[in-house]
Amino acid sequence: MMNWMWLTVACGFVGFLLGVAIASRILGKRALVRHAKLVTAARQHVVATTQNLRTANARLQAELDKERAATKTQESTLAGKKRGDVARLEGELLLAYAEIDRLNAAAPGRSIKPDHVQNDADGFALTRPYEGSY
Repeated sequence: MMNWMWLTVACGFVGFLLGVAIASRILGKRALVRHAKLVTAARQHVVATTQNLRTANARLQAELDKERAATKTQESTLAGKKRGDVARLEGELLLAYAEIDRLNAAAPGRSIKPDHVQNDADGFALTRPYEGSY
């Protein structure tokens, strides 16, 4: 009787182990399938995100190129305007010097012409020393 009881317990234990093995195998396969689906979904998400980022990068690069071209155009326009302003101011300066020379020539007995003539060899504006009366 004892042998039958031990045999029944042993068979029950073996059946339990077989059930656990089969259940773990089934659950393991389900887990692998679920893992494969999750990995596929994650890869698709990465591909979609990468594609969106590439599109955004291309759009931003095109905008940057436009801005660079616009900046170069603005720089050349401003440089031309600056050259025009400099030329206009140099003309006004020459007229002002001519007016000063005319007024000095018209003043009786007064000549403030310097002994040396200053030339514009360096590209700077002509200057005259101050000879004020104190």
